[in-house]
Amino acid sequence: MKTKLLLLIVLLTFKSLTSYSQDTVDLTIHHDTRFLFVGDDRGNHVGTIDIVVKLEIPLIKFPKSYIHFFPSIEYANLHKGSSSLHGSVLKRYAIGVGFVRKDLFLKKFNVGIAPHIGYILRENKGASSLGLNAEISYRLTKRFSLSYIHQIVERSDLTFLYNDTSNIKNSALLGFKVHL
Repeated sequence: MKTKLLLLIVLLTFKSLTSYSQDTVDLTIHHDTRFLFVGDDRGNHVGTIDIVVKLEIPLIKFPKSYIHFFPSIEYANLHKGSSSLHGSVLKRYAIGVGFVRKDLFLKKFNVGIAPHIGYILRENKGASSLGLNAEISYRLTKRFSLSYIHQIVERSDLTFLYNDTSNIKNSALLGFKVHL
């Protein structure tokens, strides 16, 4: 499964880059604001690392909008629980397709939505997951934008770790885009 997903990502990335090389490719880096500023009730303190990196590759351009494909990876160094002194690394690999509306209401203000499918690796176990991102970004310069993502993700790892049946989780991610 992992090899097939990686092969699909490489093929779509190569196809997109060769077909639309005149368009910009965006590298996005975001951090979960809950872990950055507050922490949570499972022992993850303020400053816990939870980073999402995404490569947005344009597929179809319209006058005021575009559709893009993206591979992404999330890396989080989470607390394992009260019985352990060591952390529990979460890795989520995902691919998705997004729609972005440019210059909505204000110039340089973009809004987008992107469903994605992924695979979570945690505690030597893996599970599939679905997600949806709603993004707001503001372009500061030709090469740099500030960005906020509200992410809804099926956290299937919580089922096998904590026997938690309510595994649909919301995250607020703050970060930036670099327009390459």
